[in-house]
This record gives sequence, C-alpha cells and structure tokens, in this order.
Amino acid sequence: MARVLYVEDDLDVSEIMKDMLGMFFDEVYVAYDGVEGLDKYKEYNPDLVISDILMPRMDGLELVKEIYSINKDAKIILTTADNELNYQSKAKELGVFGYLNKPIDFSELQKFFDKL
Repeated sequence: MARVLYVEDDLDVSEIMKDMLGMFFDEVYVAYDGVEGLDKYKEYNPDLVISDILMPRMDGLELVKEIYSINKDAKIILTTADNELNYQSKAKELGVFGYLNKPIDFSELQKFFDKL
C-alpha cells in the first residue's frame, strides 16, 4: 500500500493535488505547512513526500532537513512557483528525490512514481 504526504499552504492547490494523487496512491495525507507536515510524516511514515518550498512556520527546505534527520532515505520532491535557481540548487544540495516547478506538470511528477 503506497502512501504520499502532500504539503502545500494553498488550500485550492492542495485539494486538486489530493484528488490527482489519489489516482496513484492508496493513501494521501495533506498538511498545510511544514510543522504540520513533519507531524504527519512522523505519524504516517509515507513512501513519498511532495512539499512546496515557500510556506509559513516551516518552509520546505527546513522540512526536508527535519525529515532526513529521521529517515535519511526518505523520498522527497520539492515544488515551487518561484523559478529562482537558488531554491533548486538548495534542494539539490539537500539531496532531494526530485524538484518540480509549479504549476506541476503531472506527467513530470509521474516519472518519479516509477522510481519509488
């Protein structure tokens, strides 16, 4: 049974992605910021985490660090609407599983599912 955690502070985007991810995963958990995302990660231990970078309370980069302190092999994809290369380079430095610009091209996201 495959589980995914989607972390996104935009409620409309979260609902759309939850429905889309539900077509590929048995369980989809949604969190609205990094703090809630970390709590849900600890509770559900999902197979994949997809997180926005720019969020209140705890951003996606800090969330990655926290998750990797728990599980260095966690599969995490970061997303952002801000195309600044600085975010992409920081994500790569952290060793994330993937990085996607928003709006998310679902065919690009699906390529990562095959690697799980």
